[in-house]
Amino acid sequence: MHSFWIWIVVAVPVLAIIVILMYFSKTRQNLLRLRIDLDKSWAGVDALLKQRHDELPKLLGTCRGYMPHDHEAFEPIARARADYLKARTLQEKSLANIAMAGAIEGLFNIAADFPGLKSNSNFVKLRKQNAELERSIEEQQEFFNELVSTYNRRIRRFPDSIVARRARLEPRESIPNPEMGDDASLRSTGLG
Repeated sequence: MHSFWIWIVVAVPVLAIIVILMYFSKTRQNLLRLRIDLDKSWAGVDALLKQRHDELPKLLGTCRGYMPHDHEAFEPIARARADYLKARTLQEKSLANIAMAGAIEGLFNIAADFPGLKSNSNFVKLRKQNAELERSIEEQQEFFNELVSTYNRRIRRFPDSIVARRARLEPRESIPNPEMGDDASLRSTGLG
């Protein structure tokens, strides 16, 4: 009978340690999987931004057939395109994306003054493709921002924060959305 209690006294702490180690191992695995999902999601956003960037020459070529080559609508697009090519970080690419979306929208607004361009079938097709691409970019960015928010909350929440610190997992920044009045610094904390 006495050996039974000794076995219990030894077994309970050992089992508790095993359960705790299993919990921390599973939490680490989940956090790393979430980080990989974040990287994949950003790659999806980046691919869509590159696709829009690659579609620009077609749109500009069509517009140049109806607008003067030195028209003021081309300058913001050229600047935004140069900024995108120089961008390396998520924040830089996000800002370049915002500038590009505004510049393209400005071009479409100015195109209304050119009836031949506005009715050109290629221009109409490119405008529709751009609208679909914009929707895809916005959806992918929204998904990415949701993942960032989840990830940042998880790595700050106890006891996950202990695992995150040991795995050297750092908070991620979200993509600002000026249409929603986002404060990028608030969203990157996972509190926005």
